[in-house]
Amino acid sequence: MHDIKSIRQNPDAFDAALARRGLKPHASLILELDAEKRKNQTELQDMLSKRNNFAKAIGQAKAKGEDAS
Repeated sequence: MHDIKSIRQNPDAFDAALARRGLKPHASLILELDAEKRKNQTELQDMLSKRNNFAKAIGQAKAKGEDAS
């Protein structure tokens, strides 16, 4: 398994190591997929935060006896 941090820091060295093994360079593809994954994780965190805020507001409304729908 390869360390994504080291690939981010030095993609040329990663591709050079693959070339020594007779493989095609893959650093650019790996970094694209990593960027997409990180973007999706950020979006997920934002959605979870919103959900938690809604749940908190619903709980507060119910505690006050208000309509929570």
